[in-house]
Amino acid sequence: MKVAISEIVVEEAVRIRKDIGDLEVLQASIEKVGLINPVLIDENNNLIAGFRRLTACKNLGWPEIEVTVVTLNGDQIKMLDVEIAENFFRKDFTPDEILATEKRRQEILEQQRKKGFFEKFWAWLKSFFLPQPQVAPEKEKIDTVEKPEPEEDKIEPDPTAPPEEPESEGSEEVDQKDREQK
Repeated sequence: MKVAISEIVVEEAVRIRKDIGDLEVLQASIEKVGLINPVLIDENNNLIAGFRRLTACKNLGWPEIEVTVVTLNGDQIKMLDVEIAENFFRKDFTPDEILATEKRRQEILEQQRKKGFFEKFWAWLKSFFLPQPQVAPEKEKIDTVEKPEPEEDKIEPDPTAPPEEPESEGSEEVDQKDREQK
């Protein structure tokens, strides 16, 4: 739903965010891709969340803005909680995620780039020399399932046999002396 920017009431005295920071980057983003997240207002057109977006759109000369309306019935605590949640419980991209966005952008641009005759010919020519992935038929896939290797034949001790006495060092000498005495 769209509402005229001039009809949205901003009570700056009760707002938590006082410093709206540099809006140029936000304004450039809104100009490029539009307003992604609507501002949040109550049933009386009081701004609850989205002060920076509202100000950026106002600076861009927009007469109206997309809004989401929530019914708070004048509950100041709910209004405060929503403003806090909007600004506090979010997570910025990690450095790795930022790099991933640029990598993905480059991949998309490369896919969309028109290839010339020579580049198409070169890709065609390379296809003759590069190994092509082979897809095995379903039957072969079943036959090639890895089977566990059989364990070596293990001789299990007889549970009814008396336990063996461990040999101690020098037991051969004792055995030899026993034989000599006999």
